[in-house]
Parts: sequence; structure tokens; C-alpha cells
Amino acid sequence: MSFFDIKIKSDKGHKEEKKVKIHADSSDFIVFGAEVGQELLEGFRTKGQKKERVIYGVYDNSDKGVFVKLNDFLIDHSKVTLKDKSYFFHMLAVMVDAGIPVVRAVKSLAYRASNPKFQRVLNTIAYSCENGATLADAMMRFDDIFDQAEMGIVRSGEATGSLDTMLFKLSSQLDKRHDLYLKLWSAAVYPIAVLVVLVVVAVGMLLWIFPTLLTLLNEGGLTQDQLPTSTRVLLSVQTGLDQYWWAILIVLFLLYSTFSLYKNSASGAVSWDATKLDIPIFSGLIKKLNVLRFVSMLGILIDAGLPVIKALKITGNSLTNRIYKLKAQEIINRVRVGEKISSSLRDSEVLFPPEVVEMLAVGEESANIAKVSSKVADQYQREIDNTLKKLTSIFEPVMILFVGLFVALLAMAIMAPIFNLSSTLGY
Repeated sequence: MSFFDIKIKSDKGHKEEKKVKIHADSSDFIVFGAEVGQELLEGFRTKGQKKERVIYGVYDNSDKGVFVKLNDFLIDHSKVTLKDKSYFFHMLAVMVDAGIPVVRAVKSLAYRASNPKFQRVLNTIAYSCENGATLADAMMRFDDIFDQAEMGIVRSGEATGSLDTMLFKLSSQLDKRHDLYLKLWSAAVYPIAVLVVLVVVAVGMLLWIFPTLLTLLNEGGLTQDQLPTSTRVLLSVQTGLDQYWWAILIVLFLLYSTFSLYKNSASGAVSWDATKLDIPIFSGLIKKLNVLRFVSMLGILIDAGLPVIKALKITGNSLTNRIYKLKAQEIINRVRVGEKISSSLRDSEVLFPPEVVEMLAVGEESANIAKVSSKVADQYQREIDNTLKKLTSIFEPVMILFVGLFVALLAMAIMAPIFNLSSTLGY
């Protein structure tokens, strides 16, 4: 039941106005198909309530069915992307800035999370915070999802009372990393796709088309000695694939396993990271990526109020290249005895260009390392974007040339014996 106010004019000169209450009964509002619609509306009302709040350490699936256990296994071994974390930190910053308590905000974001594993992680973090843990301490349980830099920024924000500000900066940093990852992936997709297509086409022709061609040539009277060199080479490759495909797969598997073991060993990992810094064309990009990560994380952590040594430790742990990790540890050791960061970098121009060292020196002299590091990071972000554009523009003509040579050699190996056969038969 409701009331509506309307205004009416009196008959006396139409100058007086009166407010009249008009009664409106809810039964007067008729919806066609209301009974069916009410059932659907009830379904929408209860649909969101079917989600089970899974909390690691509390949730027990021992009495569940096989499919539930299998689903739990797949969810627990799935990945949490940078985009998931970036969205979480940004929305958490917005909600905390609006005055919403952290526990309530994390619960709400867990409910809205589209990634099932991340939803469980956030539910567990909210549960830990409800039981007295800080947000940073609750995140420490999931060090495979949140790295040391992210936990350090959150801890600093909680300690200084500026959690929302630090979360905004962390979200922005993760957004930039995600965008950079997409740019790197898009630059690599084209050559990888071309190579995969070429391999598939070559193997398909060797296994299914080339045998038919050989049969035709043999029936026409051409012996193997009469075939062109390119065709004989192709024939040898086809014979190897047809008869020794299992040996080729075993060799490839052994090579991959050996390389993986070497790359995962202590000495092999460092050697492989050092080799990547010497690869032509790509070495410059790899160095820029590591410098960008170093200066951006260092600036954010120092701006968050962390001591320089602590900020350097977290920054060093966030680096992926072990050569840069070793250099970060060397910087820490030298800063501990009173040396400046810029002075510790001057003997490593191959890893840190002189302009970066000079900018950090200016930041140390003006006691404004955070601001200077942010400017250096922005500059390197632009340089990386330009480098990726250049690499993409180089790859396109190179891959076109490569495809052209591949097609020409394949056509020569297949068409040349057909022309020879035609001339032999007198056509």
C-alpha cells in the first residue's frame, strides 16, 4: 500500500493549490505472467546464496564425492593471474578509502572473484583477519601467489595508516606489469604461430603427400639417382620421420629433460640467466625489463616508508634474473657499510646504464629516491614499448622471407621431379 502526492488548482482564479493524498493499492499493479515471474525472481534472489565459502584449513572434503575432490584438486592447482591481483588490490583500495573495514572488503571481493582459486584464497585471508591477523600476515600463507614486494607494501601501508594509498600504488604497478606481459606475448605470438604452422605443414606433406609423389615417380620410371638433390634430401627426411619417429621423440624428450635439469640446478640457473643477457637482439630488452623492475619496486617500497635495506631485500627477491639478484645482494652488502646505492652500481654499466646510476645519485642527494625512481621507471617503460614495436616490425619481414624460402625449397623439391618425369615421358 502506498500514497502519492498530487497538486490540484482551486476554482477560484486557479491560484490556490491543494495537496491530495491518493491511495494506491498494490493489487492494482498487474504484471502479466506474475506467477511464473515470481518463481524466476525467487531463483535470482537465491542464486548467489549457493556459493560455498571454502576456507583452507577449515574446509574438509574427505566426505565428498570423487567429482568434488577432483574439482578441488584442479582449482587448488590453477593459477592466479596478475590481472586478478591487480583488480583485487585496486578494489580493496577503493573500499578501504571509502571507510569499509578490511575484513568486510576482502569478503566482498572474495564473493565477486571470478577465479575459483583466488576466491578461496581471499576467503581464507578474510578468515585469518577475522581471527586477529593483519592483512600482510594473512597474505604470507600464500607466498606462491603474493610475492615479497606485494606483502611488504601492504605491511608498510598497515604500519603507517596509509593502506589505501599503498594499495592504489600496488594496483597500478601490477597493471603495468600485466600490460607489459601482454605486449611481450603479442610480440612473440606472430613468429611462434608462423613456425608452428610451417612445422605442421612440412610434417603433413612429408608423411601424406610425399609418399604419393614417390609412387608416381617410380611408376613413371624415375629412379632415386635421377631425382634432384633437394628431392633426395626431402626423401631422407621423410624416411627418417616415417621409420624413426619414435627415436626422434625420445631424443627430443631427453634433450628437453637435460636442459630442464640443467636450468633448474644451482649453477645451471645462473649460467642460463647470464647467457640470456648476451643473446643478440633480446639481451637489451631483458636488461631493460630487469632495470624497470628494480627501480619501480625500489621507488614504491621506499615511498611506502620501508628502510632502504629492507626495500633492497624485497626488490632483489622480486627480480627474476639471478645475475641481477646477485647484484642486488652486493648492493645491500655495500649499503650496509655506508656506501650509496648509486656508488654500488657504477661498476656494473652492463647491467645498469650510466643514466640510471646518475638519476639515482641525484635522488639520493636530494633525499627523494622514490620520485626519481618513478621517473626512471616511466622512461624505461616507454623504451621497452618502443623496443617491442621495433622487434615486431623486424620480425614481420624476416618471417615473410623465411616462409618464402621454405615454400620455394619445398616447391623445388616436389615440382622439379615432376617436370623431369614430364620431359621423360615426352610431354
